[in-house]
Amino acid sequence: MWEPRVYITLSVLAFIIFVALAASTTYLILKRILHQGSLPNKSVDLELRHLSLSVRTLSENKISFESSSHKLTVVETFTEDELTTATANFSSTNLIDENVYHGRHKGKNLAIKRTNHHTISKIKFDLFHDATYFHPNILKLLGTCKESDSAFLVFEYAKNGSLKDWIHGGLAMKSHFIASCQCFLTWNQRARICLDVATALQYMHQIMSPSYVHRNIKSRNIFLDEEFNAKIGNFGMEDCVKDGNDIPEEVNKVNTISWDNGYFAPELKSSGTISTSTDIYAFGVVLLEMLSGKPPVEEGGVLLCEKIKFLLESSDAGAKLREWMDNVLGEDYSFDAAIVLANLARSCVEDDPCLRPNAGEVVQKLSKLVVDLPGEEEEQFTVSESSSKPLVEQSLH
Repeated sequence: MWEPRVYITLSVLAFIIFVALAASTTYLILKRILHQGSLPNKSVDLELRHLSLSVRTLSENKISFESSSHKLTVVETFTEDELTTATANFSSTNLIDENVYHGRHKGKNLAIKRTNHHTISKIKFDLFHDATYFHPNILKLLGTCKESDSAFLVFEYAKNGSLKDWIHGGLAMKSHFIASCQCFLTWNQRARICLDVATALQYMHQIMSPSYVHRNIKSRNIFLDEEFNAKIGNFGMEDCVKDGNDIPEEVNKVNTISWDNGYFAPELKSSGTISTSTDIYAFGVVLLEMLSGKPPVEEGGVLLCEKIKFLLESSDAGAKLREWMDNVLGEDYSFDAAIVLANLARSCVEDDPCLRPNAGEVVQKLSKLVVDLPGEEEEQFTVSESSSKPLVEQSLH
């Protein structure tokens, strides 16, 4: 007869073997179910939505910035001494444009904008916890400085400046560029920049909840990084979209020959109606700037959006469009693609907001246009050496 402890040992071993077999069987069953997609993983799905950097297709998913569990503190507080040191006491050699300076802090390039306390008080900082962190085509607000009478906003540094500078010759007027600089954007670069901006608008209009209307889309508020990726600036400076028919102050203050007037949709001028469609209208004007190299309001107050309607409705539309294209491109662009872009821009600047495409539809059309672009090795465009230089060449140590 076996000792009682032998029975106990055998019983324990049998139990362990049973548990191991049961666990293995359960694991295999669960693995098969997961592989077949029968068990949705909500936490993984949520994580993927938050990590999605570029939404290029229509989507009904919306990220709510009021209930997000992925809040990140990405807006820092800087001291005035830190910013003074970063900009070499706000030296004129670091002046980028008006009240914006290039700075270098802890080995990182920054764009430092002198502003006021009232402007900072209007910023919707909650938006920066998610949108600018997760979307590559929205310029990041990195920090603020509010000391005594001084106030500053600190942004990520866009090495290649604003789109306006590139389209309208502003680079040649910068003190850091020679007057004969012949910098220009190639056709491929223009198409990709258009897609970048449209992708950011799709994120604001169709992914954010509530939808966010930028209200100030224009070439001056679109910035280019070292690789010429486009980033929309001035994000978070206005409330998310709300119903209202009061004409905004910025519209009332603009005269008819101002460039800004060229970006305002008819319903914004007449009744103050603000919607995602008003952003699309302004984006359409940016597309026209990219095509023609012309300002949104030409001499005599002629609007660019009216000019394209006249061109496309004329009997010799093709010839007129060729003549109207930005002459710095020469013949180095696809005319078929230019027609597609011109018609897309025309639809964006329809007087009736109901006839304008939404951001998702714009992204779909531009995505196809970009996919059909020739590869960089096939592109025979000439870009001057200075096109890769930053607006501010001096590095601070």
